[in-house]
Amino acid sequence: MKKRFFQIIIIIFGVGFIVKLRGDLLRLLRATQRIKVEEERILKLEEKRRELSQKYQYYQTPEFIEEEARNKLNMARPGETIVIIPPNLNEIINHSKSQVNSPLPNWRQWWNLFF
Repeated sequence: MKKRFFQIIIIIFGVGFIVKLRGDLLRLLRATQRIKVEEERILKLEEKRRELSQKYQYYQTPEFIEEEARNKLNMARPGETIVIIPPNLNEIINHSKSQVNSPLPNWRQWWNLFF
């Protein structure tokens, strides 16, 4: 009877130990997955940091500063002439082409229209 009692106690402790071990393993697996996700996030952030660092270095160069001054501030070097192209350039070109075609005599325009 005493032997049977100790066997039951050992089985209960064994089952409890197995359940506890299973829970710890599941927690370890979840933690490992979280670590992988965070490592990927770190890699993406490092890549973004590198890109931003390169942009920052480019923005500090004289070429970028000159380009911005020319494009956004309409500035020029001494001796240069600024030419501003109108935004409706295509309409102006088409309008001038239609004016070139109009010197035809009226009867010729009708003839071209029907024949």
